[in-house]
Amino acid sequence: MAKRVGILYESDEWSDWKLHRELEAALGRPVAMINMEADNCLDAAAECEVLVSCVFASAVFRGHEHAAASMNALVHGALPESVELINPRRAHGFEVSKAAAAQALEAAGLTVPPVLGLGRPEELRGAEERWRYPCVIKPDCGGRTTHTAVLHDASQAVAFLEEAPDLRFIVEEFIPARAGFMTRMELVDGALALVVKRSIAPNGLSSYHEGSTYELYPDCPEPVREAVRAAAAALDIQFGSFDVIEGADGRTYLIDANSVSNVSEDCTELFGGLDLMGCYAEALARRIDGKA
Repeated sequence: MAKRVGILYESDEWSDWKLHRELEAALGRPVAMINMEADNCLDAAAECEVLVSCVFASAVFRGHEHAAASMNALVHGALPESVELINPRRAHGFEVSKAAAAQALEAAGLTVPPVLGLGRPEELRGAEERWRYPCVIKPDCGGRTTHTAVLHDASQAVAFLEEAPDLRFIVEEFIPARAGFMTRMELVDGALALVVKRSIAPNGLSSYHEGSTYELYPDCPEPVREAVRAAAAALDIQFGSFDVIEGADGRTYLIDANSVSNVSEDCTELFGGLDLMGCYAEALARRIDGKA
């Protein structure tokens, strides 16, 4: 009997519905769309045998606190273990905590930026003079460079913390990029499906929302690719993305790990015509039903 499949989503601003159309076409049957903002979302999820998560760490910054809480409940026992979650439940913990991801990657022998501080603003105040500058401060759970900054001295750190919301922040050493860009790698069922260069904005950050541009990176060095494959294995991220900086010191620094990767349809042009959500759907169908 064909498995019942559901997509967990939090809002319509991403390409969740495109993934839904593509996955229905690949599987040849209906796929449930489960709004994690709804009160009955966990009951709806329990009716499926396979679930695909499209709930982001940044959900709380976009007014979807209920979706974030429901996702947390789902991975921590509110759903029978017999229900398969793609990615595995463990991977969600790294989606919602940069500190947890950094710790696990370092334990696996991979290179991450040194962590200089971790805590809420009131816990970090007073430590600014001990941080090495420049450094990057960002929410431990979040994305899209929300509440994120490159700090160049203690006075900037003090000013940032005075205005910062009551969230847990992680402070990391700023890693200069050897060639002036960050590398974004997208994984589809464990394979590197897309490798791009993403430019660094004048404020020192690299993000689509900061105006960074994309360029295909076919000659990305194999050791950099291998570092991402190893990171994906360490974090149980089979579908997702990693941000990497090729440091001026020759080391490959793993900057960010995402167990959810969903892009707007206009990004297909940025990615050289690659339909990332289409690739996701085909790979998911193979995983779920063994379809070609």
